[in-house]
Amino acid sequence: MSPRLICLFCTLLFSTIGLRLPAADHYSPYNSNLFLRMDNQLFDAVYDANSVKTVPYKLMQGVTHFGDPVAVLGVCALLTTYGNDDVRKTGKLLTSAFTLSALTIWSSKKIVGRRRPLDRLKKKEPPESFPSGHTNCAFVLATTLSNRYPRWKIPLYCAAGLAGFSRIYLGRHYPLDVLAGALVGISSTHLILKYKQPVLSWGF
Repeated sequence: MSPRLICLFCTLLFSTIGLRLPAADHYSPYNSNLFLRMDNQLFDAVYDANSVKTVPYKLMQGVTHFGDPVAVLGVCALLTTYGNDDVRKTGKLLTSAFTLSALTIWSSKKIVGRRRPLDRLKKKEPPESFPSGHTNCAFVLATTLSNRYPRWKIPLYCAAGLAGFSRIYLGRHYPLDVLAGALVGISSTHLILKYKQPVLSWGF
């Protein structure tokens, strides 16, 4: 795991602890936190409520599923169950990275408790916004598979990046949520890959 990634994530985490306060959940141009002011401004620049029925919006609704936790969990199950030994090893690494990152995301959401940018969300989605779970899953998938199959690195990371951007475009997350989710996904996966020999020796 890169120390720089850890430091950056911790900086983002502690800079958003104040989001637990109700007043901080709403946009204010006078917010004293520079990170949050920039975050809100970037969100406003990307999200457009009038684009809901447009083609780009529909496309983003499809792209966002690249980071769907249920879909990624399904890929984990598929790879660990079927295929040759190399494919099953990939499944083990992906499952381990997914588990580690999911625990990090869950605990961070509870610590920060940031509300999502829009109130009109699907009831099945949890209320916490920081970090983005979809973005985390997308980058766990991209980082694991690109390590095992390097020639797919560029398209995988492009897909992960689009999935992260879609979370902002669809109004589900702020940019800082997405950045933090990507950092968690990448750093968690690199940690698993660093210790892949003991991970692969596990009997699941």
